[in-house]
Amino acid sequence: MANNSSFLQKIVDIYRRFPVWSNIVLIALATMILVWICLIFLDVWTHHGDNATVPEIKHQSYEQARQTLAASGLAIEIADSIYDTSIAPGTVVESWPKAGAVVKAGRNVYVTVTAFSPKEVTITRPITGVSARQAVSYLNAIGISNVRMVNVPSEYPDLVISAHSDNRPVGVGSMLPVSATVTLEVGVAYVQETSADSISSEDAIEEEFTSGSSYFE
Repeated sequence: MANNSSFLQKIVDIYRRFPVWSNIVLIALATMILVWICLIFLDVWTHHGDNATVPEIKHQSYEQARQTLAASGLAIEIADSIYDTSIAPGTVVESWPKAGAVVKAGRNVYVTVTAFSPKEVTITRPITGVSARQAVSYLNAIGISNVRMVNVPSEYPDLVISAHSDNRPVGVGSMLPVSATVTLEVGVAYVQETSADSISSEDAIEEEFTSGSSYFE
């Protein structure tokens, strides 16, 4: 006890003799202790050293993929969906991080799955009163690739006169599945037929004037 009291007395004496340096040392010690506590907390919070390898889940159903990831200590989240009639709905077609990647346990693996129904898009620009090329280009850009063009007589060649899908008019605000077929009625120049009799009459008149004869002689 005497030794302990003597040691403590010496510390007190040093502190009294060098108060500034003593405070600096105490602050440094307190900082080191706080940093050490924070590192321990971060290790627990981020599961430091607790890693998992992403398993292969491509071509599995969503439920199968969820169970496969759960068995590896990972979670699943749908990031996107695509419509593909050649693949069963709800099938995982892509994942990130990729299979084989080493990640923190408990993190999400983002997947792209095939949709159960076609994605719907909204027509936001006019597709009538514009050229056929513009209308087709816009429809393709929003995901509609099934475009059918029908020529109709018009004084405005290559202009889209009307648009419809499943016998319903299509215009700004229309919502369509990307699998829909859009029919565009495109104007073509109207050629007026000339009868054989009128051609013969015109030829006869031209011949009369050429020969120099006149109806007014």
